[in-house]
Amino acid sequence: MNAVIGEILPLALAAGLSPIPLIAAVLLLMSGRRASGAWFAVAWFGGTLAVVAVGVAAAGVLSAADSTTTRPIVAWAKIVFGLVLLALAVRKIRSARTGGGVLPGWMSGLETATPPRAAVLGLLLSGANPKNALLGLAAGLTIGTGSSEAGAVWALLAGYAIVATLGVGGLVVWTLLAPASSARTLAEVRRFLTRHNAVIMALLLIVFGVVLVSDGIRAL
Repeated sequence: MNAVIGEILPLALAAGLSPIPLIAAVLLLMSGRRASGAWFAVAWFGGTLAVVAVGVAAAGVLSAADSTTTRPIVAWAKIVFGLVLLALAVRKIRSARTGGGVLPGWMSGLETATPPRAAVLGLLLSGANPKNALLGLAAGLTIGTGSSEAGAVWALLAGYAIVATLGVGGLVVWTLLAPASSARTLAEVRRFLTRHNAVIMALLLIVFGVVLVSDGIRAL
C-alpha cells in the first residue's frame, strides 16, 4: 500500500495545484458568494473521486479479463497518459509565449455565478478537463492494480480526492474563517495565478508526464 501511495500522491498534488481551478475558486470567493465557492469545492471533490473510481474499475475489468496482461496494459496506459501530458505541456508553453496572463473567456462571469453553476463548473474541471482526467485515471489504474482489499482501495480513493481538493478546499475554509483578512490575499493570488498560470501548468505537466512515463517503463 505504501508503494501505491508513493505513486498516486504526486498525481494528486498535480491535480490540486492546477492553476485554473484555483483561479476559479478565487473568483467565486471574491464575489462574496461563499456558498458558490463551497459548492465548487464539493463538486470538485466528487468529480475527482468519480474519475479515480473509473480508473479503479477499468483496472478491475482488465484483471478479470486476463490477469497476466493487466500490468503491461496499465504500464502502457501510463506511458500514453504521460506522453499526452507532455504534449499538453508543449501546448501550454506555446500559449505562455503568445498570450500569457490572459484568462479563458468563460471565467469572466464567475464573480456572479450561483451555487448550482459553481457546482457544475467544479464537476467539469475535475472530470471533463483532460489534464485532471488523465491524472485521475492514472491514479485509479495504479490503485486498482496495486491493492486488492476493498477497504484499502476506498481509503486510497478518498485520500487522492482529499489531497487533490486541498487547494480549492483550503481557500474556501480560509475565506469562511477569516473573510476580512483573506480578501487582499485572494486578490494577490488571483493576479499571480493569472499572470503565470500557463507556465505553472506547463511545469506541472512536464514533471508528472515524465513521472508517468518513467513508472510505465519500469513496470514493463
